[in-house]
Amino acid sequence: MAPLTVEVGLYVHDQVAVAKIQCTRWFSPHDLPLDLLLATINSYSMPTPISSAGSLNEESNHVSESISKTGEASTEEMHIDIQSISATRDAEQDVKRNTVSPPAAKKRKSNVVVHSRLKPTVFPLDSIITEPVVTSQHTVQGETFFQYDDLPLNRRGYKYRTCKPNTAFTATRYLTTELPPCHVRASYFDKSQGVACTEDMRSVTTQHGWLSARCNVALREGKHYFEFEIINSNTEHNKAHVRIGIGRKELALDAPVGFDGYGYGLRDLNGQKVTLSRPQDFMTEGFRSGDVIGFLVDLPLLERQKAHNAEFANEFRKMHPKKGKASMVNEEARRLNAYGNVLRDQIAIKYKNGLFFEQFEYTKNKQMEHLLNPVTVFGETAILERKSEYKPTLPTIPDSRVVVYKNGECVGEMFNNLYSFLPLDIADEAAGTDSNTKQHQNPSYKNTDDGSLGYYPMMSVFLNGVVKINAGPDFKYPILEEAQPLCKRYDESVVEEWLWDLLDEVEADYLDSFD
Repeated sequence: MAPLTVEVGLYVHDQVAVAKIQCTRWFSPHDLPLDLLLATINSYSMPTPISSAGSLNEESNHVSESISKTGEASTEEMHIDIQSISATRDAEQDVKRNTVSPPAAKKRKSNVVVHSRLKPTVFPLDSIITEPVVTSQHTVQGETFFQYDDLPLNRRGYKYRTCKPNTAFTATRYLTTELPPCHVRASYFDKSQGVACTEDMRSVTTQHGWLSARCNVALREGKHYFEFEIINSNTEHNKAHVRIGIGRKELALDAPVGFDGYGYGLRDLNGQKVTLSRPQDFMTEGFRSGDVIGFLVDLPLLERQKAHNAEFANEFRKMHPKKGKASMVNEEARRLNAYGNVLRDQIAIKYKNGLFFEQFEYTKNKQMEHLLNPVTVFGETAILERKSEYKPTLPTIPDSRVVVYKNGECVGEMFNNLYSFLPLDIADEAAGTDSNTKQHQNPSYKNTDDGSLGYYPMMSVFLNGVVKINAGPDFKYPILEEAQPLCKRYDESVVEEWLWDLLDEVEADYLDSFD
């Protein structure tokens, strides 16, 4: 593949830096079409930064983002050149007089406040898991299912992804990678410990009670279609059951989807739809082994979702104004989230025989727990349940919907106006609500999005129940409504991870230059 030159504008504390990155190798688990890569990177744009005085920075006109093919270059070569645009004569004179150290002078010159960061540890290049190790296996309905207990699972407020060293990245040192198979499937890390999977990771089962597994791609915007093939469920010969649906990162994996408000599920026994553990009639006959249940998930563009959340937050702030230090903290968090920023706080760790990125995981918030159990300390029904005119305490996604198909026949709209998965610009200590997203283990969390937020296809199984996900493009029952197959979302997610790896390296390299 011909090398690419990517010129990206980087916004850091009202200052502008230009990063020119030349990469000659595709750092994803598999090659993707060049036009898809270019389209994805072209969709990323940096707005014109605003100077501290509130006027447009004239020099910011030089900031641009362009993609162009260049000449030959050696494999795995990457050149990173960062230039700071702003400069002051006073800082240079201070250095000459030896009144300040060069790093301090550079900080003053660039008007940048740099907080120390935990630098990544250099691990041996051979510390890479190429394939997960099977620790146990069993057979259900003629299919062999495997468990991989040597991999870290997402729990207790932390989550994990595979990574590998990249000598071209001098600051972050590691980049995101993937364990095979490289397609839409159950996640190795985002499932309960008792869940077993087939070799292609598309089918899941368990020998225990209700346990769940999330797929490895999130739906954030757009219209996508996928199918669940029911392999073993709801028959007279056994007690196997499955529940299918979609769920967020905060959804509990030791319970079926629909147990809380973070997921929307469909029961096999009687076809009831369920969320917040409140079942409602939907599909009269339910479904069983041999059926194919199609899901059409329709979400508006992220820009519209963010605008709706901003309206929700503004209305709340008018009713609960904050003063002093709290308002300053909110403003700092608001600037951190400007321009649709994705903030991935991650560090490479060695776990057993592999390298993984460890990150803070999103955890449940108090408002969702209250919706699940709306009872006060006195045993009375909560106000949120008594007053129908009371406005919802959590934002929803306008015009979002989940449509269900059974064996090619449209059953109807299962849910609409899903709860929003994006951060909400409201302080946690505010009365009556909180920030919609939370990281219990992260005391410095500023209501940021790390790129993993969204709705994931969910598979819940009970006592040898077996369900398989089919992300397309070859569906057993294609639908007439125009929608993208879920498999395309996987390709997009790989490119997004590649892009954010590059931007993380640019930012870290720029900030490290002040050390």
